[in-house]
Amino acid sequence: MTRRGRLTAAGLCLLCAAPTAATMAETGYERGLSAYRHGDYGSALALLKASAEKGSARAGYLLGTLYRQGIGVEADEYESFYWCRRAAEQGLLEAQFQVGLMYLDGEGVTENRARAIEWLWAAADNGYPQATEVLQYVLTHQPEYGC
Repeated sequence: MTRRGRLTAAGLCLLCAAPTAATMAETGYERGLSAYRHGDYGSALALLKASAEKGSARAGYLLGTLYRQGIGVEADEYESFYWCRRAAEQGLLEAQFQVGLMYLDGEGVTENRARAIEWLWAAADNGYPQATEVLQYVLTHQPEYGC
């Protein structure tokens, strides 16, 4: 192999080993989760926010949960909804379910039963069992939103 061939092959190997933005976002999520579990909420919030901004749905959902529950930060249902909705739009089932509940209760967003059903239906369709239960309850008690 020529010198140039070895350099090109070595360059390709470096590219393959280089972490992607998604990998880095998930690493940030793991570090944020670890900080949260150790009670270092300030670090957890910073790490999770950075990770969520890079595209980690799990980080966004956990960040939304911290804002909703006021853990390490003043409770803010609007900020909670923002992060949960972002994670839901990325396909995270727990977030889809939570966004459905938030629309149902008007938590962080204007109450909207139709939007609640859309998100609950998405979570149920994707296999989230609690979403199926809540959806059945809502449709039974709010028949105007049935099919």
